[in-house]
Amino acid sequence: MTIRTGSPLKWTPLATTGRIARTLKSLAAIDRETLLLYAWADLTYEGVALAMEVPVGTVRSRLNRARRTLRTQLNLEILDETENDHGRLAAAPRNA
Repeated sequence: MTIRTGSPLKWTPLATTGRIARTLKSLAAIDRETLLLYAWADLTYEGVALAMEVPVGTVRSRLNRARRTLRTQLNLEILDETENDHGRLAAAPRNA
């Protein structure tokens, strides 16, 4: 395995914000709305359910799907940045 150490990952606050914004934009509109109501409007599951006029179980499902998509997409971007010219993974950050 070839390890490239000369090119650090670009996880600056501005770059991270852009990644998150692009990933949020890629979510289905209904999942994005649910996530934003919960995370940024600081509503409870019940509050989101009332605002969206859906059962709490639906809110939980939508949040689970949105979180899974965010996690997958953001991890894929990390992998894209850590590949070298030969398609091999370069040194990736370790989970602490």
